[in-house]
Amino acid sequence: MYIISPLMQTRLPEKFNVWKLGTTRCRWQGTLSLAQMPRLTSLLSATQGSVAVELETGVDEQNIRFIAGHLEVTVEMICQRCMVPMHLPIVADLRLGALPSEARLDELPEDYEPLLVPEGEVRIADLVEDELILALPLVPKHQHLRQCEANGFEWPGQPQPPEKTNPFTNLASLLDDLKKEQ
Repeated sequence: MYIISPLMQTRLPEKFNVWKLGTTRCRWQGTLSLAQMPRLTSLLSATQGSVAVELETGVDEQNIRFIAGHLEVTVEMICQRCMVPMHLPIVADLRLGALPSEARLDELPEDYEPLLVPEGEVRIADLVEDELILALPLVPKHQHLRQCEANGFEWPGQPQPPEKTNPFTNLASLLDDLKKEQ
């Protein structure tokens, strides 16, 4: 949980310029609607909901302009095993180092992911959308197979349980055979 400081705004800006922030750290906290993220929602089975966003920007001791944060959302996707909608919690932490060009990738320490921003403009919805797309599973499926089985999923070639038979059925046919012999 973040404590709201004088440098923290409770409302997310639409965009900011990472090169014009100076050395001041900025912290934002808020929510973004999934409907604002068309590339992400094209991968989902429902577009309702919102993403909880916490972001911090600044310049570190190595003079690297960074964007760090935490994202949380629950999305609805189609399970690729049973083909039924499922709710999937997504939590993503990000630590991005801003770079003006690819030529400077070697200058970025390993604990940062690169974020290319030649003009410096960062649109927060685009940034959040990119990070959530990266956090989605390649093949969404229920965590436990029994959840899929409850939706009618059966493994191809899975041996079917034997049909239950009444043990007295055979006795009845034996009795019928005895009666015929008499």
